[in-house]
Amino acid sequence: MYKLHLIMKYLRKRRIAWVSLVAVTLCTAMVLIVISVMGGWLRMFRSSFHGLDGDVIVRAESVAVGFPHYQEMIDKIEKLPEVSAAVPTIETFGLINIVNQRRQGVQVVGYPIEKIGEVNNFPESLHRQYDVRKEMIEKELKEPGLSEEERGKLEKELKNPSAPSFALVPGIDYKEIAKDYGFNNPMTRPGMIAGSGLVDVRKEKDGKLHRPDFINELWASLTVVPVDPDTSVVNLRGEQRNTIYWIVDDSRTQVYQRDSATVYVPFDQLQKDLSMNEGLPYTDPDTNQKKRDPARTTEIQIKVKPGVDLNQAKLKIEACVQEVEQSAGIDSRFPIRVETWEESQAVYLNAIENEKTLVTMLFSIISLVAVMLILCIFYMIVMEKTKDIGIIKSVGATSSGVAAIFLGYGAAIGIVGAGLGFLAGFLIVRNINFLHTKFSELTGHPIWDPQVYAFDTIPNTMNPHEVAVILIVAVLASVLGAVIPAIAAARLHPVESLRWE
Repeated sequence: MYKLHLIMKYLRKRRIAWVSLVAVTLCTAMVLIVISVMGGWLRMFRSSFHGLDGDVIVRAESVAVGFPHYQEMIDKIEKLPEVSAAVPTIETFGLINIVNQRRQGVQVVGYPIEKIGEVNNFPESLHRQYDVRKEMIEKELKEPGLSEEERGKLEKELKNPSAPSFALVPGIDYKEIAKDYGFNNPMTRPGMIAGSGLVDVRKEKDGKLHRPDFINELWASLTVVPVDPDTSVVNLRGEQRNTIYWIVDDSRTQVYQRDSATVYVPFDQLQKDLSMNEGLPYTDPDTNQKKRDPARTTEIQIKVKPGVDLNQAKLKIEACVQEVEQSAGIDSRFPIRVETWEESQAVYLNAIENEKTLVTMLFSIISLVAVMLILCIFYMIVMEKTKDIGIIKSVGATSSGVAAIFLGYGAAIGIVGAGLGFLAGFLIVRNINFLHTKFSELTGHPIWDPQVYAFDTIPNTMNPHEVAVILIVAVLASVLGAVIPAIAAARLHPVESLRWE
């Protein structure tokens, strides 16, 4: 009982020990903030980039020409028990002109839009077809007087939203808009989904999202360059390469590079514009037989079933691809590789993981300051309280009991400091985007640049496991700092202590 009494007395009265308490608090908060931001950045990166791709990707080594016989590969892959869906996609580069006001190079992605939600989370990035519809359903569910049947339909659509499309937006007078720009057949033009940055969707200084009202009234001219797989030169086949689209929606994946310079168009249209569609019949001069160049794609995105090991699934998918390569006679003009989504993003993932490890080590070394402060301050207290220690020992306290007082004192400072550090770290991490916005307004220099860090928001969540480890280490470090002073106090002889002046 006397031990607890003395620990609480020292904690309240010995103000010099509060320096140690502040050190533990600051170090704990500092490490929590750094690990939460770095770890959150890694989690956001993994989640966002995984959402943009399938679990396993069959990818052309040469993006310019892709690879043929992809449908045969898909048919075989989808028969595997580990696979739930496989969808072909095309990625290339092009030049976009949005209403003669914005002209720039873009990444062009061709999606079979009605199927893409089976393999990735692209539909959830859409504003008009996902966010707005979700808000409308949630609003309708709050209205009184809904029948059970109507409520059930709305809840079902909320959980399983309708497949997105490139269809033109109802209620917009495309013919009237086309008159101002002089292009014909406006109602037959295909739809395009633009990255949010391309249509000026951005965050204001106050952190709110600014979205222009006229997005779905814009047209865009897209130019792509088809490449002949035999000669690696531009191959036009006589078809038009400059296609005019209507922007029917915008996609905000929150990955800056993707949102600022990517457009999504119908798979069939892009395949045709790149001369990757099935070719016209021709006579092979060597065999004198009628032939057709098969259709090509640049990727097959594959979704595996929950619980399936991606590496095992990858091996089976590779076997399917190799089987088609051999049976269809796909030659070296069309090199193909199969990789998991993690392998696809390995360069970025490994870099961020290494940065997190390095930063954590550096801040942990800095946190040793708290340990040294506790050691020095507690040693000073032991020297100052030598006579008190002698009195305690003379009335029956054991050496281990005296040591326990100072170890408990260190543990108390660790527990209180870790608790205050957690509170400070939690409040800062939870409000870090607000704090960043205010700091940017005051200084005029934003720290978090989305062009550098890929995301337009700073991660503001904590990993409970990491938090628990940090708090435990903070308490143990405080106890460790008190070990040497505790041993010194335990070794003091009662008579010599009482003679101390």
